[in-house]
Amino acid sequence: MIPALAIPFAAKIAIATIASAALFGSGLYLGNRMGAASCYQATIESQAHAIEAGIQQAVVSDQTVTKYVDQRQDLQKTSRAIIKEVKVYVKDDTCNLSGGFRLLHDSAANSELPGPTRIADEKTVSVETVAQTVSFETATKTIFENYEACNVNSETLSSLQQWLREQSAIR
Repeated sequence: MIPALAIPFAAKIAIATIASAALFGSGLYLGNRMGAASCYQATIESQAHAIEAGIQQAVVSDQTVTKYVDQRQDLQKTSRAIIKEVKVYVKDDTCNLSGGFRLLHDSAANSELPGPTRIADEKTVSVETVAQTVSFETATKTIFENYEACNVNSETLSSLQQWLREQSAIR
């Protein structure tokens, strides 16, 4: 057996360097394999989570659409029933509103103050249009139809806001 002192110093450095390089290389190899495996695992988990979130979002969307369609149909049914009842409450067919009523109503619907010279200022409003009268029943039906459209728009907005809140809650 050769004593440790008999190995030259340069050989000891070479052996230590080779051993260090071998340990470093095997550590690098094992680390790379473990890193790649954990990366694949993270990718699989991420895809599984994305699929689950997509399913939850689809369920929420389906529920929201179903609820919205049902509520819209109920609103339309109620509005149609009210419009049918206009004849019951409007017994006098001789009641007519002036053509200026339309201008006044349009101004109110647009949240504007009606100008006293609006009829003269607007080139699109002819004197014949202003002079035409409108029956009370027709005006009432039109107003109720406008309220129906407003309620449907309100329900649409509420449904979209609820859908957005539920979609945001999905993680």
